[in-house]
Amino acid sequence: MFQKNEKPNLFEKLIYGSSQIGLNAMYTLFASYIILFYTDVKGINPASVGTVILFCKIFDGFSDLIAGQYIDTHKNKYGHCIPIILKWSLPMLVSVVLTFLVPDTTPALQLAFIFVTYNLFNTIFYTIVGAAVASLPSYAADDPTDRSQMLAYSMLFAAGMQVVVASKIMPIIESFGGMNSQAAWVKATLFFGAIGMLFLFLNVFFVKERVENDKPAENALKGASFAFRNKYWIYTLIIGICANILLIFNLSVSVYYLKDVMGNLGLMGSFIAVSNIPGVFLMMVVPSLLGKITKRALVVFGTALILVGQILFIVGPSDNVTWFLATGLIKGIGMGFPMGLAGAMIGDCVDYGEWKLGTRVQSVLFSANSVGQKIGQGLLTSLLGIFLTAVGYDGLKETQSAATIAGIDGFFKYGPIVVCIILGITAYLFTIEKDLPKMRKEIAEKKMNKSV
Repeated sequence: MFQKNEKPNLFEKLIYGSSQIGLNAMYTLFASYIILFYTDVKGINPASVGTVILFCKIFDGFSDLIAGQYIDTHKNKYGHCIPIILKWSLPMLVSVVLTFLVPDTTPALQLAFIFVTYNLFNTIFYTIVGAAVASLPSYAADDPTDRSQMLAYSMLFAAGMQVVVASKIMPIIESFGGMNSQAAWVKATLFFGAIGMLFLFLNVFFVKERVENDKPAENALKGASFAFRNKYWIYTLIIGICANILLIFNLSVSVYYLKDVMGNLGLMGSFIAVSNIPGVFLMMVVPSLLGKITKRALVVFGTALILVGQILFIVGPSDNVTWFLATGLIKGIGMGFPMGLAGAMIGDCVDYGEWKLGTRVQSVLFSANSVGQKIGQGLLTSLLGIFLTAVGYDGLKETQSAATIAGIDGFFKYGPIVVCIILGITAYLFTIEKDLPKMRKEIAEKKMNKSV
């Protein structure tokens, strides 16, 4: 399967990048608006929702490692990842639609329905498809620069699709019947999901797997043990969790801040645009910087920018639309670095793991992308639900109390500060890059000796 001299061309790299349009068409809608749908459309208690989602995370983290192990050890003539994308994309679409079909019944049955459908989409189908997409560069390209470019393009398309979903979802829902109509949410999910499937299937037809695992781990537990013995993978996992918590602050918590604190949910599209578009352009430049500046330095710099933007937002007139968007722009520039480089950093962890442990468990390690995304999203979503109840939020009220508004204001302002501090410290510890050339040389020598 491995063809030494064959490399993915630019077209193939861009097609791979577009897979994030497919994933984010479904996941951004789910991650950004599912809590709002539960609380404001179905009138379910936010703390109850948050508790259910927190409980779902017990299954969620393990499912990513199992999915990565399954991909590493199973293949057909098309490879490891492509068959997964082909087989499971449609069930993923069906499952995300089900999350918006909460029935009008007792609160207990509604929570049971949420538990089942949330896990069906997030823990099972999105996990396996997301793991296959995240792992595909390591099977399509042996050169770390090619892998980094593919991952950078994927983040570019992800950011672009997040802007599209954030800016268009409410107008589309209004055209289907309005925000308070459950049918409108279901139709909007089907609309974006169908678009997403198209881009996922483009990868099936145009991306080729070329690289084979030399010695995959024998089972999921062994694969997980290799992952957790790789300290740089743990650092990258924490970076991914923190980056995704910050992203969900923009995508989900901002919905409540704009609706209840600023009284202008219509700003959502503009806010996501200034928060994400700078990162899109930045991700186009980042691949050319790799090799000249370390990923560690770029992520630390980006984190510092996010922190500066957040502090300026707090100390300035945060209820001023111009100031709100301007500081969002600064944070958006900073976000481009950790979001654009997290995947490339995992590629380094794969090489480090092979050098240190003698086993290349690439899909298990690349599951850090989806683990970080889902743990970050899940932790913040569950915390948000519990917090909203604590400050007296009632989704069926037209106007929230002063105490509730003050609570949402404080959560949106000060929560990201804590996350940035953890992110910056962890990125600073990612010191592997200076040793990678030596490690890769030794890996190549071992492979050459085996082939003789």
